[in-house]
Amino acid sequence: MKLSDAIDRYFRNLKNVRNASAYTIRNYARSLNLFAETVGENLELEKISLEKIDDFRDRIFELQSRHGGNISRSTQNLYLVPVRAFLKFCHQRDLADPLISPEKIELVRPDPRDVSGLNLDELDRLRNFFGSKNEQISTRDRAIVEMLFCTGLRISELCALNRENVNLKMREFSVIGKGKKIRTVFLTERAIELLENYLDLRTDNFPPLFLNARQRKNEFETNGESRRLSCTAIEVMIRDRGRFCGITKPVTPHVLRHTFATTLLRGGADLRSVQEMLGHSSISTTQIYTHVVNADLKKTHAKFLEGK
Repeated sequence: MKLSDAIDRYFRNLKNVRNASAYTIRNYARSLNLFAETVGENLELEKISLEKIDDFRDRIFELQSRHGGNISRSTQNLYLVPVRAFLKFCHQRDLADPLISPEKIELVRPDPRDVSGLNLDELDRLRNFFGSKNEQISTRDRAIVEMLFCTGLRISELCALNRENVNLKMREFSVIGKGKKIRTVFLTERAIELLENYLDLRTDNFPPLFLNARQRKNEFETNGESRRLSCTAIEVMIRDRGRFCGITKPVTPHVLRHTFATTLLRGGADLRSVQEMLGHSSISTTQIYTHVVNADLKKTHAKFLEGK
C-alpha cells in the first residue's frame, strides 16, 4: 500500500473511530504531511526504513520557530509522535509486511522546563492590574486571569466555555479536556465575583462566556460565535499584562496553570488530587511539579537545621 493511501485511511480512523479532536487532527496532519513530503507520498509502506526516518529527523531539525531559531526538542517530538502512532495503526491493520516497528523511532529527550509558575508577588500584580480603560474589557480580563489561576484550565478549555457551562451558585462546573475526558473544576469566591461583575456589564445574550471587543452588526447572528474570544487573543492579553506589570519572565496561560499546580502542592495537596484537577491521564505527567515543592522543602530544611 502507498504511504498516501495509508495516511488517508489513518485519518478516517482518527475521525470516525477514535473521535479525535480537531486540534489533534490538525497537528497530526501537519506532521504526516511533512513526513510524506520528505520520504515521498507514493512510497510503499514496506520501504519505510530507518534511513527514511533519519531523513525525516533531518527535515524536522531544519524547521525554525516563529522567533527564527531551531524548534525546541519538545516540538520535535510533536512531529515524531504522530508518525509512531501512524505506524502502530498500520501494524494493527496489517497494511504491510514487513513494516518498520514504531518503537524504532526514538523520541527526543525534551529540554528541562520551568514549571515553577509565578511567585506570590508576581501573581498579585497580574491579578490586580486593571489594564484597559474600558470597564467591561478590564473586568473580563481580570476574570480570565482569575479563572486560569484558580481552575488550572487549559486555554482551549477556557475558550470553549459558554455561560450555561458555568454554575456560579454551585461554584463548580465540568469541562471536556484532552482525550474527551470530563473533569470537574472549582471556582473561588474571587473568581465568581469577577465573573458576575463581567456578565452584569454585558448587554447581549450570546452563549460564549468571554467575548471579544468587536461590535459586529449582524442581524442574522444568534450564537455569537464571531464574538467568542479566541485563544490567541487571550495569550496576547496575558503576555502584555505580564509585561505591563513588570514581570520579567514570560507570562502565558500555561504559566498560570503551572502556578495553580505548584500553589496546590505547596499548600499540602496530594499529588493524586492535583492530577485529577489538572486532567492528567497519568500521574507521571503531574510529577514534573514535585521538584519545585522539593526545592521549597530543601530551603526549609536548611533554614532550621544548618549550623545546629
